[in-house]
Amino acid sequence: MKEKEIIEFIKKNIKIKNKDVFTGIGDDTAVIKYKKDEYFLITVDSIVENVHFTTEKATYYQIGKKAIAVNLSDIASMGGIPLYAVISAGIPEGKEKIIKQLLNGFKFMAEKYRFDIVGGNLTKSNALFIDVCIVGKVEKKYLKLRSGAKPGELIYTTGTLGASQIKKHLNIKPRIEEGRFLVKNFPVSSMIDISDGLSSDLITLAKESKVGFKIFLDKIPVSSEAKKISKTEKEAIFHALNDGEDYELVFTVPEKFRNKIPEKINSTKITYIGEITKKIQYTGIYRKEKIKITPSGYDHFF
Repeated sequence: MKEKEIIEFIKKNIKIKNKDVFTGIGDDTAVIKYKKDEYFLITVDSIVENVHFTTEKATYYQIGKKAIAVNLSDIASMGGIPLYAVISAGIPEGKEKIIKQLLNGFKFMAEKYRFDIVGGNLTKSNALFIDVCIVGKVEKKYLKLRSGAKPGELIYTTGTLGASQIKKHLNIKPRIEEGRFLVKNFPVSSMIDISDGLSSDLITLAKESKVGFKIFLDKIPVSSEAKKISKTEKEAIFHALNDGEDYELVFTVPEKFRNKIPEKINSTKITYIGEITKKIQYTGIYRKEKIKITPSGYDHFF
């Protein structure tokens, strides 16, 4: 089975009985009833040696930062803020240099994004892996799911996309601040972070919202790295659509806010890329050419 097929299989075979669970399997985080006006957010993600990084190309400090960042991106996509983290790690050898660099990466992210590391687990492993669970919170009025997009709404993305494997995936900047600004100032109807690739994650959002979309391919904010490794504009756009590990946010807003969404939040670029459609089809428009968009991003099992 492909990754998303496995997730659907798990969803069908896990029955949630606790009424405090507002949203379970199927979004960027679980959402748990907490206070009268707030939810808890719970997310977990792993990074594994030779799958998400190699120790030849990444320092242990960078690996530690990345392990935290991919989870923070999930919290950001819900409009939330992080509170606590627990970390489980499998390490081939207990060298002080390795432990110190990993810990420094964890600590940097905890200080920068203002959450506490409150526990974890350590084991010996043939390959390095780090598994992080983060608990966050969000005000009920600001919670954003994948399932709220409506026909006629506009699609935006933060940052630039493509060729993250060159540099960006080891220096992820979770869009916590940008996500909070957006949910506090605009009626964002749906949001998702780009982990598998724009094509895959936007289709996931559309399916959860039971809508389609059309995106204007020449409007996609292609990264400078993707342009450097591409011979043509189309090739660069293909990287931006499908490479994955961008960890930017894709979000939707009503059409009347077209001229109110800022071009930047601090230094982060905000780009209009398309529209939500009632007809359930996924279309890319490149000048006068229409292209069917398929979920061609990263899949752990293919």
